[in-house]
Order: sequence, then structure tokens, then C-alpha cells
Amino acid sequence: MDDKVFRYSMKAIIIQNGKLLVESCDYGRGRFCKLPGGGHQWGETMVQALERECKEELNIVVKPLRLVFVRDYIAKNHNTTIDLPCFHQAELMFECSVEDFSTLSLGIEPDGDGEEIKWLEIDALENSDFFPKAIIPYLKNIKDIKETIILGDVN
Repeated sequence: MDDKVFRYSMKAIIIQNGKLLVESCDYGRGRFCKLPGGGHQWGETMVQALERECKEELNIVVKPLRLVFVRDYIAKNHNTTIDLPCFHQAELMFECSVEDFSTLSLGIEPDGDGEEIKWLEIDALENSDFFPKAIIPYLKNIKDIKETIILGDVN
């Protein structure tokens, strides 16, 4: 049996002009789009982890504004080829601002082979390869969200 894997991941929700900034990644099991960000390392605060991940992956400086969504992703509970059944990730998704997009490019540590940076129209997310699908209905009116939404184990 595979070793069980648990990790925390900090994610950035960056919206500009009705578009969401995403990473298109392929970890060898299929391409999909996701929020930028990644693993929390020992000794980092959540904000430090998010800032580091966005700098490493996108070469931009983000300013986390607030925690909007929390989700568990327990791979064995979802029909997916993306992750092994032993994988469990808790994701904390922060609405972020970016003052300067002029440096936006693949950073020093891209996330997966052939990573691409994309801006996806929020109105077209439902028919895209973006995950987690569970946050899509909330993104159009993200400014109306007053409290952190705990999504549970969703994909």
C-alpha cells in the first residue's frame, strides 16, 4: 500500500477584469488548471508560504487580503487520475492583490512539466479544465462573501 500523504497548500485567488489567473499543469496524469500556490513548509506562516509559492511559480509578489475558501481534497473519495488514492490535501484559498503584473512569467520553480500561465474568463470556468469546480459558483460575486466558506471534501 502507498504511504499516506497529507499536506497543507496555500492558494491565491487573483482576479482582474473578470478573469482568474491560473496555472495549467500536467503532473504526468493529465493536464488541468488550478489556482497558483502550493505546499506549506515547516516554519513558514501561511502568508509567507503563499507569497513564496507565487514568487517561485509566477514571478509575482502577491498581497493576501483574506481567507475565502477552505477545502479538503481526499483523492480516494474522487474519481480522478490526477492524484493517487493515498493523497490528502487541505487547501486554504486567499483572495490576493497584485500591484505589478509586469514580472508575470514562469518563475524559478514551475509547478509540473509544461506549466503554462493563463487568464481564464470567470464566466467560462464551468466548461473549462479548472479545479476545484466547487468554487466556480462563488467567484463571480467574491466581493459579496463575508465569511470564510468551508467547502469540505470537494473537487
